[in-house]
Amino acid sequence: MTIQNLSPIAASEASAGKQETIRAQPHLEALIQIITRFEHAFRASDQATIDELCDPGLVDHNTPEGDSTLAGFKQKVAYFKAIFPDLEEDLQDVIASGDTVATRWVLTGSQQQEFMGIPASGQTIRVEGMNFYRLREGRVTDMWTQFDGVAMMQQLSAIPA
Repeated sequence: MTIQNLSPIAASEASAGKQETIRAQPHLEALIQIITRFEHAFRASDQATIDELCDPGLVDHNTPEGDSTLAGFKQKVAYFKAIFPDLEEDLQDVIASGDTVATRWVLTGSQQQEFMGIPASGQTIRVEGMNFYRLREGRVTDMWTQFDGVAMMQQLSAIPA
């Protein structure tokens, strides 16, 4: 896992090839630790840790027709854990700047229950994605997720490869 906690200026200077020491920012390191714990709780459906790390007013920006609240997010987490009970996450990158943390990950797991009308098959999936989180006072207030849903549906034989 790559962990970076650069300010936007330091990140810009680093990418420009400047050879200066970039100091870690303690508040960003704390945010990275919070989100790393949150990602693992999310994948394990650890409801107590999710409650601990989320603001009660959490907004999940990836539920256009569902419940975007903390309660709705927790239902979504439990739903996916039931379908893919052996879900594992390889957290590849965690990057923080300001009040935002981004993660890049790969999930693997096998479908053990019906999912979106697709019968349980035991098929193993491997899906890449990323999350963006906004935090306030050490708690997650907003989250956005992007993942390769087409690849997942192809792996589940729901659409042609």
